[in-house]
Amino acid sequence: LIEPALTSESVKKALGVWSFSTSVDSEGRLVWWLDMGNVNVAQMKADFTPEDHLRAFVWYTHALMYNKPAQENGMVVIQNINKIGMVECFTLMPAKLATKLDRLTIGVLPIKMQCMYMFESPTWVNILMKILGAFMSKKMKSRMVIFKDWNELDKIGGLEAIPKGFGKVNGTLEESVIEKEYFAEES
Repeated sequence: LIEPALTSESVKKALGVWSFSTSVDSEGRLVWWLDMGNVNVAQMKADFTPEDHLRAFVWYTHALMYNKPAQENGMVVIQNINKIGMVECFTLMPAKLATKLDRLTIGVLPIKMQCMYMFESPTWVNILMKILGAFMSKKMKSRMVIFKDWNELDKIGGLEAIPKGFGKVNGTLEESVIEKEYFAEES
């Protein structure tokens, strides 16, 4: 992972296929926007190795971890699952890489996850969440919310900084917080 050096420039192209974005909501929390509808799956598989993706995720999670709003107020994840099929979801990346990313984000990342909101979830995700919900604490279940309608994004409150092109909403955010901090163009 350390050769070549893990820098913003070394992971920029691999991060580009994931279309991540970040903003800060009115409560001061970092919001991590993940839109499967904007992920370039063909390019992801053809142009990048699993190690490229692992390096990109390690770098990005460190950028999230060192973000001041995330440290002070926690983080919200908003994901457009884009009705992705079960097979496509589980074959998006090799199993070894998926396991490493799970370990990184679940067990290691020291950011308080305030909540996760999901849009356009396919039936298999809804069923899986109901099954897993039986084993989750009430607090954990309340933090994982599946919305059926894009208009419900308004109910979340304080999330006026929606990235342009995210899902089926008319976001206006041009540049994400992480992008602005680490990938700003030299003038």
